[in-house]
Amino acid sequence: MVKLVCGIHNHELTKSLVGHPYAGRLTKDEKTIIVDMTKLMIKPILLTLKEHNANSCTTIKQIYNARSAYRSSIRGSDTEMQHLMKLLERD
Repeated sequence: MVKLVCGIHNHELTKSLVGHPYAGRLTKDEKTIIVDMTKLMIKPILLTLKEHNANSCTTIKQIYNARSAYRSSIRGSDTEMQHLMKLLERD
């Protein structure tokens, strides 16, 4: 149960939304850029996203999470070691 004492916030509004999960969420285009750059092993992904959208509040943590999700989608239910072994057997 929530009891409203007065209708005023007990804290100031933040100046920037950097780090806020909703403001920093990735768009479909940004996810595509991350996947392409990950495939090509290009490192400065966050800088590239900031060049495309200067108002982006995306953090490096969200980039790492998107890259991790892409990599795990490639290997499916296999562990990293199982996936590596399959790649070694294939090549």
